[in-house]
Amino acid sequence: MAYDGKGRTDKAVELMKESIAINKQQLLEIHPTTAKSLVGLGAILCKKGDLNEAGVHLDSGLSILLTTLPASRPTSDALYWLGFISLHRVQLADAQQHLTECLRLRQAIYPRGHSKIVSAETLLDQVVEELQSRECSMIDDNCM
Repeated sequence: MAYDGKGRTDKAVELMKESIAINKQQLLEIHPTTAKSLVGLGAILCKKGDLNEAGVHLDSGLSILLTTLPASRPTSDALYWLGFISLHRVQLADAQQHLTECLRLRQAIYPRGHSKIVSAETLLDQVVEELQSRECSMIDDNCM
């Protein structure tokens, strides 16, 4: 993931895909390390703007994590990025569900005020505001 922070996302994607292939070959396909790599690749692809491919990897990673590490940091990260994708696809109910569960996990894992909690709260607030805005506009255009 070091390449990701330096703006070399194409190289990061390439290396993460290689890592996943090695993990699947040397470990089990349903192994937490493979899942973490899938979630990492999904996060990079989200940042890159490739939400469709990111969603595939995040769903795969989350599926493995729910079996192997259900209440974990990687699980909360997968839920966060799936919530991010759902928000950008305007699938607000899905976004709210993913982010609510992400926030619940993060509050159990991290201390109050941790940046992971704040980021989940911030994104969830955006989803709730959008839901309220849409609900309001369906009821009355002068709702605000």
